[in-house]
Amino acid sequence: MKVKGRISRYLVAAGCFMASFALSAAWAEPMVMGITEAFRSAQLSMTMGGRVQAVQVREGSVLQKGDLILYLDREQERLEVKRQELLLQDRVRLDALRVRKKTLEAQVAQIRVLLASGAVSAKQVEDEELALQSTVAEYEALLLSKKREQVELDLARHTYERRHLHAPFAGVVTKVLAHVGESIAPNEAAVVLVDVSRVRFVGTFPATAEGTLLQVGQRVTLNLGAAGEQVQRVAEVVFVSPVTDSASGLVEFVAEFDNRDGAVRPGLSGRLVP
Repeated sequence: MKVKGRISRYLVAAGCFMASFALSAAWAEPMVMGITEAFRSAQLSMTMGGRVQAVQVREGSVLQKGDLILYLDREQERLEVKRQELLLQDRVRLDALRVRKKTLEAQVAQIRVLLASGAVSAKQVEDEELALQSTVAEYEALLLSKKREQVELDLARHTYERRHLHAPFAGVVTKVLAHVGESIAPNEAAVVLVDVSRVRFVGTFPATAEGTLLQVGQRVTLNLGAAGEQVQRVAEVVFVSPVTDSASGLVEFVAEFDNRDGAVRPGLSGRLVP
């Protein structure tokens, strides 16, 4: 009976030791969990309000940076651009003044020679010089006017372009919130654009007295998705929070990986492989 009791105590002790060992191992390699999110996601809006004239995309459209998404009614702005272009192109008066200026410069040079020989009076020379000065002043004023017209044309074109919404980065349209005929206000969300060519894994790990578990630039392996349907990716740590959350004792980190094959859908949870 004593032998059997001793064996039982040994078995219990061994079991406690194994449980303690497993716990120590779990603490040595803490479970690092997190969730994936798109590299970039933006609710795109217009900087000015108006009626939607055309929508060039739909859900699922793949866009490149600069692609046209939609535009508002723009006829008034288009006509203003045309008006400013015509004003700037009108150079009849400027060309006439340039010819007159050149002619007067030649006449003034000639009459000064005549003045030296006594063929003309000083009053005649003065009149010619005044005529030249007046023409030069008018010509330079018209040059400045043309520069102002160029600025006004640039402003008109800028206002016209503001009636258009372009993709700020390459991505996929996930939501179209504005439709033809509707009026939208400035800064009202019109389209949601998501870039999933890269994916961010945002996770946390326990803070340790020995130091940081992860370092920026470190490559880590991630298991993503539900059991049986997991996808494994190698990611690079791009951010480790310099502070520890006081409530949980956890440190946040971000790792990124290439997803041009589209195999990982952002929103999947996962864990870091020890």
